[in-house]
Amino acid sequence: MKHYRNLKKLFSEIEILNGINSLLEWDMATVMPKGSRKSRISQINVVNENKKRIFDYIKKKELFKYIEEEKLKDDDKRNFSLMKKKFDYFTEIPINLINENSQLSFECEGLWREARLKNNFNIVKKKLSKLFITIERKAGILSEIWGMKKYDSLISLYDDSFTSKELEFFFDDIGNFIKKKINLIINKQKKSRKIRFISPLTENEQFELSKYFMKKFGFDFSRGRIDKSLHPFCGGFRDDIRITTRFDNKDSFSCFDALMHETGHALYEFGLPKKWKNQPIGNAAGMSLHESQSLFIEMQLVKSREFSIFLEKIFRKKFNKNGEEWNCNNLFNIRSEVKKNFIRVDADEVSYPLHIIHRFNVEKILLDNNKSINDLPDIWNKEFKDIFNLDIKNDNEGCLQDIHWFSGAFGYFPSYCVGAMISAQIKYFLLNNIDSFKENIENGNFKKIVLWLKENIHNYGRKYLINDLLQKTTGKKLTTLFYKKHITDRYIN
Repeated sequence: MKHYRNLKKLFSEIEILNGINSLLEWDMATVMPKGSRKSRISQINVVNENKKRIFDYIKKKELFKYIEEEKLKDDDKRNFSLMKKKFDYFTEIPINLINENSQLSFECEGLWREARLKNNFNIVKKKLSKLFITIERKAGILSEIWGMKKYDSLISLYDDSFTSKELEFFFDDIGNFIKKKINLIINKQKKSRKIRFISPLTENEQFELSKYFMKKFGFDFSRGRIDKSLHPFCGGFRDDIRITTRFDNKDSFSCFDALMHETGHALYEFGLPKKWKNQPIGNAAGMSLHESQSLFIEMQLVKSREFSIFLEKIFRKKFNKNGEEWNCNNLFNIRSEVKKNFIRVDADEVSYPLHIIHRFNVEKILLDNNKSINDLPDIWNKEFKDIFNLDIKNDNEGCLQDIHWFSGAFGYFPSYCVGAMISAQIKYFLLNNIDSFKENIENGNFKKIVLWLKENIHNYGRKYLINDLLQKTTGKKLTTLFYKKHITDRYIN
């Protein structure tokens, strides 16, 4: 077992380098001076080269060859399998391609920020085209190694639980369901009374409200912090969580909802198994499960009618909000309002999956049909029209709205929709298996719920694929039934 222990030590070093990388990227998205981007790219390249050096050493010493896999315990077998997948990535993809892809990602993200300000895709089009070429080259190599389609190889970098064909099955079912129900929901909501906020929450009030509930859910501020960025995200690593948010003075809950979402990500990272720290099996089980944890907090809990009851109490008690608009029924009606719009991050939970299905379709067209990035705005606009029956008026409404592609994250988007399905499945299991589930939410008591998540989701790390984990914890593999039931119960019945 000496060789396996040596592998574990080397992979621990790789995970520490990944943590350094994550902090460098967080700093670049938040407080790094604009003129420092080139130096930061050089620093990240050095981190990548050090990871590559470790993998080259493993290859040279043929360390995998000496492992007697059949003698490993089950968890070690899973860890060993995940090691091999990481090894494949860094040994089969040339380091110059890794660095080129990394450099173009950061350069492209910087131009995306400028393009957003000027509402002009042409500013970033040339750089994105170069970045996409490196993505296609990477996908081509991985698809041969892993014996799958190019798009599937990119999806598997974020979640190896489902293929694009399996995702199509889920998404067709959910998409058809939402398209049939959304107008019914919108028309029903027109009959409910909504009192708009005369004085929206200030930036400081939004921030204080968010911090209060982050603490209620168990966010550890001794191991994490909040900062501003153009795009909300959760970065850092399990002992040093960096959350970012943005403020909208016209929307009282923009900061709050973003931070509740990112708190779900943070709790998952905090709850990963300490026994397997810095080992592949000790990481999160893919981005779909990660998104399920953030969407469970944000949508299943924080957007619920029961939570609105407790939220009203907090507004009355801590913020002296005594107007009728802060009544729990009005809070729920305002915060659960469904409408078709152009922007994914502003979308309600009913229309949100349609935004993800739209991006999934665009990614498939680009990668499976060998389309050029020059065609991206036209492909985006056509697919959006097909799903929403809305015409895109400008680039910010269209293909410029998300950071993902401009930072190289092709294949990530499906995880949001799968995460929404998982979160609904977990909610219905807890509803039937935690005493006074709704009453706990009404009273702001989240300890039992968060503890269940930690013991039954977080603490397994990457031991299981999604279907195996859900079968073990909820008694069923992933199904669309619970998501459709959730939408029906909350918005139709």
